[in-house]
Amino acid sequence: MKKFTNLLLSCLVGTMAFASIASAKEAKSHADVPNLRMAWNNELHTGNMHLNFIKPELFANNAIHMKPISKTHLELYKNGELIAVLEHVFTRGGSESAQLMTQGHLDIAFGSSTAFLAAYDNNVDLKILAPVQSGGVSIVAKADAPYNTFEELVEYAKNSKMPVLGGYHSAVSSPRVVLEYALKDAGLKVTEDASNYDADVLLTDLKGLKNLIPSMAAGQVEIWAGPVPHPQNAESQGVGKIIATLDQLPGGKWIDFPCCSMNVRGDVMEKYPEIVEAVLQVATDVSNFAQNNREEAAELLSEFIGLSKEVLIKNDTTYSTEVTDKFVNGMETYYNVMKDMGKFNGRLTKESFDEVLKNAFDFTYSNKITTNS
Repeated sequence: MKKFTNLLLSCLVGTMAFASIASAKEAKSHADVPNLRMAWNNELHTGNMHLNFIKPELFANNAIHMKPISKTHLELYKNGELIAVLEHVFTRGGSESAQLMTQGHLDIAFGSSTAFLAAYDNNVDLKILAPVQSGGVSIVAKADAPYNTFEELVEYAKNSKMPVLGGYHSAVSSPRVVLEYALKDAGLKVTEDASNYDADVLLTDLKGLKNLIPSMAAGQVEIWAGPVPHPQNAESQGVGKIIATLDQLPGGKWIDFPCCSMNVRGDVMEKYPEIVEAVLQVATDVSNFAQNNREEAAELLSEFIGLSKEVLIKNDTTYSTEVTDKFVNGMETYYNVMKDMGKFNGRLTKESFDEVLKNAFDFTYSNKITTNS
């Protein structure tokens, strides 16, 4: 009996030791691969990336895929091999992501391409790799506003004794750029100076997507531009009404216009090219799923975004990571518009768009993925 007990104890000790070694090996494997930080928001421009947390089995059979290991961390696999551990960082928008990237606190970010153009202007070492979507931006007015279209807003603002109060969620976000330029292009005087009573529209930074609807409900603003699903949610709550989508703005300049992109720090791309390419492949697979399975995507993302499937399904966004002439032309329009609006004060004041395309963008991986798909 004593021998049997000793044998049993030896087996238990051996099993525990093996488990300890296995655990140490697993921990070491995490320590031996790069640990990077990656950002996206809870909206329908970049939030599709959260499908890797919500239902990873959608992509588990892909040669390159992500596997959640906690509420904030993902393992990145390529051909069965762990190549990176990625931490999801929740940000309020592209401007905050670009700022965190500037400070070295973020490696990869999905957000407004305009925010990263502005960061590049300020000498941040980064690359814009590919679009992740286009369209999906609307201008919203308060529900009882005496105008129902963009053209009616313009006429109202021209004749109003006081400036129309407008807002945006992020300083150099694509919706903000579109809103301000469309207003100016229509002949309105736009300012952020509250003492300028000669202006037709007074814009203010609402500091985050979560403040779009509350600011309108509280009477702080009467118009804003924002990404899907916030305009649709404003309508469903009876707080606001959509007076123009990108396709409905005058001149046809903004039809299905690119907005958000995948962006990476230059040193990260140089040091970890395999990982950056793999993340873009995952983003491509996610975008394809979201584009082709809109109802299921809306249902899966409902809890993460905090809105019903019925609201999310009213989604006019196009999802794709393919770099097309339309995307490049859209980026050139942003460059010209932002330059015309005085948004640049660094190297973009001197660089031509061809130089910007060469220095701030890198389509190598996107073109490779498109060719192999």
